[in-house]
Amino acid sequence: MRIQILGSAAAEAVPALWCECECCEYARKHGGKDIRRRCSYWVDDDTLVDFGPDANWQSVEFGIDLTRIKRVIFTHSHEDHLDPVELSWRAQYFSRVTKMIKLFGSRRVHERMLSAPLLNGFTFDRYNEVAEKLHFEPVELTPGSETRDGDLEIIAVPAVHDPKEDCLNYILRRGGRSILIANDTGWWSEAGWDFVSRYRVDAAIIEATFALSEGNLDYDHGHLGAHAAIRFRDELVRRGTLPAGAKVVVNHFSHNGNPLHHKMEAYFAGSGIEVGYDGKVIEI
Repeated sequence: MRIQILGSAAAEAVPALWCECECCEYARKHGGKDIRRRCSYWVDDDTLVDFGPDANWQSVEFGIDLTRIKRVIFTHSHEDHLDPVELSWRAQYFSRVTKMIKLFGSRRVHERMLSAPLLNGFTFDRYNEVAEKLHFEPVELTPGSETRDGDLEIIAVPAVHDPKEDCLNYILRRGGRSILIANDTGWWSEAGWDFVSRYRVDAAIIEATFALSEGNLDYDHGHLGAHAAIRFRDELVRRGTLPAGAKVVVNHFSHNGNPLHHKMEAYFAGSGIEVGYDGKVIEI
């Protein structure tokens, strides 16, 4: 499997649009790995995990042929991970589309698809009309579900992020290899940890939204700080889900945590954890 990080930021991106903080000022001046788009991933040539407001920029920057995408897997419905407007351009006139794709996500993800202005007037009982209009097949996922689409297995792990909806982390399996993608979550519930303990993965991407924020290094409620991400990795190893020494990458950083790349690398030095950035490729 080949996974490319298309975005390594949390909701506001880095630099945040209007922000005057030290991190954003540095990113504007120096660019490079400190420019962080909203979090999403490209798996092999045919799968996206999340499709947010930077999707067009990401597809051009990283050479993604969207006509080859077969599925988009959504972690949750928040604006930085799901942009119904960008997906609505699949409608005729705006784009010439003949191929169907599958959209995987919770009920709330599918409900939010109706918020695009182009879909104004559609209610959820007409969702199949929306799907036909935009050439997609909706697939509802629930926490703990296991779904196979072609040769890709999608295991929905219950995240702890927003109590108003089922937020999902994922184990993706293909060709005998597997990866855990765990962003937009705090410390899992005991039931969540027990669920994940049934599986083995070859690599993991773990969020560290609060990054190096003073007083939040160990924060683990709804998001993780940098040290909490290390504890999260250690718990995966302790439970036998992740082999000791396996590739682990932290990702999904808020500018409020001052996640300048060189500072993040210095913090994680010696931990066996790599720091994500836009464009980073993970081969497993």
